[in-house]
Amino acid sequence: MTQPPTAPLIELIFDRLAATDHVPTETAELVLAALAGEDDLTAALAGAPTRLDPRASTGDGPAERIWLKSVTVAGFRGVGPERTVPIGPGPGFTLVVGRNGSGKSSFAEAAELALTGDSARWADKTSVWRTGWRNLHNPDPCWVGVELRVDGVATPTRVNRAWPVGAELADAEVTVTSAQGRHADLSELGLSRALELYRPFLTAAELGKLAAGTQSQLFDALFAILGLDALTDADQRLLRAARPHDTTIKEVRGQRTALVDALEGIADDRARRTAALLRGRGAVDLAAVTAILDEPDEATSDRAMLLCRELAALAPPPVEEVIRLAGQLRDAAVDAQRYDGGRSRAALRSAELLRLALEHHDDQGDGSCPVCAAGTLDGGWRAAAAQSLTQLRQRSVAAQTATTRLTALLRQTHHLIDDLAVPENQSLGSEPPVGALRDAVAALRRVPGEPAELAAHLAARYPAVVAAADAARAYAEGFLRQRDTGWRAAAADVREWVAAASGLPAREATLTRLKAARAWLKDTGGKIRNERVAPFAGHSQRIWAQLRQESNVELGSMTLEGANTRRRVVFPVSVDGADNGTALGVMSQGEMQALGLATFLPRSCAPESPFRFIIVDDPVQSMDPAKVDGLARVLAELAEQRQVVVFTHDTRLPDAVTRLGLGDARIIEVHRAEKSVVTLRPGSDPVTRYLDDASALAHSKEIPAEVRGPVVAELCRSAVEAACHRVVWRNRVARGVPHADVEKAIEDASRRVATTIALAAFDDAEKGGDVLGWLSRRHGRRAVNAYQACREGVHGAYPADLPGLVADARLLATALS
Repeated sequence: MTQPPTAPLIELIFDRLAATDHVPTETAELVLAALAGEDDLTAALAGAPTRLDPRASTGDGPAERIWLKSVTVAGFRGVGPERTVPIGPGPGFTLVVGRNGSGKSSFAEAAELALTGDSARWADKTSVWRTGWRNLHNPDPCWVGVELRVDGVATPTRVNRAWPVGAELADAEVTVTSAQGRHADLSELGLSRALELYRPFLTAAELGKLAAGTQSQLFDALFAILGLDALTDADQRLLRAARPHDTTIKEVRGQRTALVDALEGIADDRARRTAALLRGRGAVDLAAVTAILDEPDEATSDRAMLLCRELAALAPPPVEEVIRLAGQLRDAAVDAQRYDGGRSRAALRSAELLRLALEHHDDQGDGSCPVCAAGTLDGGWRAAAAQSLTQLRQRSVAAQTATTRLTALLRQTHHLIDDLAVPENQSLGSEPPVGALRDAVAALRRVPGEPAELAAHLAARYPAVVAAADAARAYAEGFLRQRDTGWRAAAADVREWVAAASGLPAREATLTRLKAARAWLKDTGGKIRNERVAPFAGHSQRIWAQLRQESNVELGSMTLEGANTRRRVVFPVSVDGADNGTALGVMSQGEMQALGLATFLPRSCAPESPFRFIIVDDPVQSMDPAKVDGLARVLAELAEQRQVVVFTHDTRLPDAVTRLGLGDARIIEVHRAEKSVVTLRPGSDPVTRYLDDASALAHSKEIPAEVRGPVVAELCRSAVEAACHRVVWRNRVARGVPHADVEKAIEDASRRVATTIALAAFDDAEKGGDVLGWLSRRHGRRAVNAYQACREGVHGAYPADLPGLVADARLLATALS
C-alpha cells in the first residue's frame, strides 16, 4: 500500500509556493501566515514581520507501536465474575465467537470504553443502554481494563475504569500506569489525539452510520487523519480577516446610494452638486465633495439664522455645579472672616519678634530682656514663647490658606458670569425667549461687593439664567428647523461617509489580497487533499475488490468533496460496467456493510497510527456467504501486520477462516452460564489444527502410507514450528523486544528445524547443534524421534506407524510450548 505523504502541511505549502513563479509575494505571505496562526496573519496584514517558518507539526501521539495484550471485564454488561481475553503478542487473527447473549460483545465494548470513555454502540441508543451497564448478578466489583504493550518496553501499560457502588457511567475512576509510572489519563501518554484520529475500534453501529447519511462525519475523520484540518483552520482565519473589510465596503457603498436619495430632496445648490458627484458607480472625487462641504454658508441679510445657530449652541454650566460653587464661596468667605487679615499681619510680626528672641536666648542663655530690660528670658519664658510661636504660625498659615482659597473662588465666579454672553440681533430682540435670557444674564451680572453676598446672589440668580437659556435654545432650534433646507444635517452625514470612503481603497486592496490567498489555498489544498486521500482510496478499493465477491457493483476511487456544511465523501460506482453515480443509491444492505468496512478499515490501519491492533465487533451483518469469505480474506491480510480481534456470533466467519486456511487464526469461544458466569475456551489453535490434520491423514486407509508419510511429516513439522514461534513471541515481547526484531529473528531461524527449536529453547538460533542433546536429556527418545522426523522426513519405524509420529510430534510440541 502506498504511504500517504507525511511531510508537515506547512512545509508542503511552502515548497509549492517556492516552486510557483506566478504567485505574488503578498499572497504567499498571507497563505503562510494563515497556516501559522491568528497573530501571524494579523501581523502580515499590518505589514509587520511574521514568523513564517515552515515548522513541523509535532502532534501528540507516541512514535512507538502499541499492541493489545488483554481485555478484562468484571461486573460489566453480560460479564459477572472477572474474566480476561488474552490476545497474542504479535500480528495475528483472533476470533472471539459466541451466541447472542454470551457476553462476547461486552469485551469489545469494555476495550473501547476503557480507552475512550465511551462506546459508539451506545451513541444512538435509548437511555436504557446507558443505565443497564452494570451486570445484574454481580454488580460489584465493576470494572473494565486493557493491557497494552509498547514496542521495546517490557513493562505493560494498563488502563482501567472502575465504578464504585452507586456511581454513574460517567463517574468512573480511571487508573493509567505505564513504565513511566502513574498517569491521570491517556492524554499524559499522548494517546488522546491518536485515539480520536485512528479509532482502533469498529462496531456494527458505526458501519450502519454510513448508510444513515453521516458523510460529514466520515469526511471530518479522513480530513483529520490526512493532516488537512490545518487547511480548514487557515481558510477560516482568512475568512474571518476578510469579513470586516467586506462588510464595511458593502455598507459604505450602500450608504452612498442612500445619501444620493437624501440629497436630491434638499433645495440647496450644495446638495445638488454633491449628489451629482456621488451618483453613478464609478469612483467618487472625494476632494471635490470635501470642498463643497467646506464652503461657508451664504452671507445674507438674514442675520437671524446666524443668531439662532449661536443660541442653539448655548451650553451654560449645569445649575448643580454652580450651586456647589456658590456653597464653596460662602464657606471660604466664612473662613476668611474668621482669620481677620489685620490681625493675621500683627500675628506675623509678633511671631517674627518671638523667633528672634528665642534665637537670642539660644545664643546668650538666661538673662534680662534686651528690649524692655524689665523681663527675664529664662527656661520658663522660653517654653511659653515657643508654644506662642507655634500658635501664631498656625493662625497665620490658616489665614493665608483661607484667603488664597477665597481669591480663587472669586476669580472662578467672575469668569463664569463674564463668559455668559447673549448674541445681539435686533431682528430677534423682541422675541420673549431672547429678551428673557438677556434680562436674566443682566441681573446676574449686577454682582455685590462682599463675597458672602456674591455667593447668595449666584445661588439665587443663576437658575433663572439656565432656564432662560434652555427656552432660548429651544426657540432657536425650532426657528432653524423651519428655515433650514436640511443641508446641514445632510452635510454632516456626507462628511462622515467621506471619512469612511477614504479608507475603502486600502480595505479593497486588503480584501483582494485575502481573496487571492483563499483562492490559491483552496486550489492547492484540493490537490494536496486528493494526493493524500489517494492511498486510502486505493486501500478501500482493494478491500472492496475482496469483499464484493459476486456483487456487480464496482467501486471507484473515493474522493473528498465540498466544504463547510456541504462536505462529503464520494464513492463513485458502476453497475455492470455502467456509471451509476454514487454508491448510496444502488447498494444493498450487505453491500453497504461491506462498503463501510472498506471505508473504515483503512482509517484504523493507517500507517501513521501508533495502534497495531484493531477490534471489530459484529462485522458480518447482512452479508451473503460470498462476502463473508471476502471479509475473512481481508481480515487475514490485515492480520499479517496487525492484531485483528473480531467479536462475532455468526459462525460463518470462523468457518470461512478455517475452510480457506487463512493464516494461523486463534479462536476463543465464549459461553455464558447462570448468574452471568462467563467461560472462555480456546478453539483450535495452529498447533492443534496441524496435528489434528496430521492425525486424520495418518489414520486414513484410502491413501497409501508412502504417499501419506511425507505429508504427515510436513504437518508435524508445521505444528512444531508453530509451537516454537509462539514461545519466541511470548518470551521476547515480555522482555520488551520490538515486534519487527521478533519477526526477523523467526524469519532468519526458519531455514532449519534445528535453528527454530534452538531459538525457542535457548533464545539463540545459533545453538542448533545443542538441540538433539537437550531434547534427549529433557524429554526422551520420543521427542528426539519426532524432531528427527520433522527435520529429515519419514524414516525408520515411522512409515509403518504414522499415528505414532503424530503422537510423538504432539509430545514434542507440548514440551516446546
